[in-house]
Amino acid sequence: MVRKKKKYAKASFTIEAACVMSLILFVIVGTMYLCFFVHNRAWLTAAAYEAALAGSLEGVREDGKVSETAQMRSRELGNTGFFGAENLNVHVEAGKSVEVSYSADTISGFGGLSWKLKAEGASKVIRPVEWIRKVKSLADIADSVRNGS
Repeated sequence: MVRKKKKYAKASFTIEAACVMSLILFVIVGTMYLCFFVHNRAWLTAAAYEAALAGSLEGVREDGKVSETAQMRSRELGNTGFFGAENLNVHVEAGKSVEVSYSADTISGFGGLSWKLKAEGASKVIRPVEWIRKVKSLADIADSVRNGS
């Protein structure tokens, strides 16, 4: 009669697997939260530049409301596309350039920690007609200096 040997896993393998799996799970969840943070930062940076550009384009008009346009656009863009972000604040400064900045807290699942997030975007208010006139006048001056007249 042949006896079959039963294969038993040692208890140390089970304990080691439990410790390793908890570390692997911790790393995977931490990576997911980091991906959410990077996504939110990229989204807010793009939104800040888009809102600043919308405000600077409005600044070309005679009755343009630069600050209001940038503020409205930044609020529109700031309300969509986030994962785990809260306390979103928008700050708009308008003058010769339009600067839009966002700040938010990204939730972390580890002990209630939160990462502070800040994104900024700026755009100059360029008046194209004045710019073209200046460039043409400088080109005329350069031509007259070269020709000696």
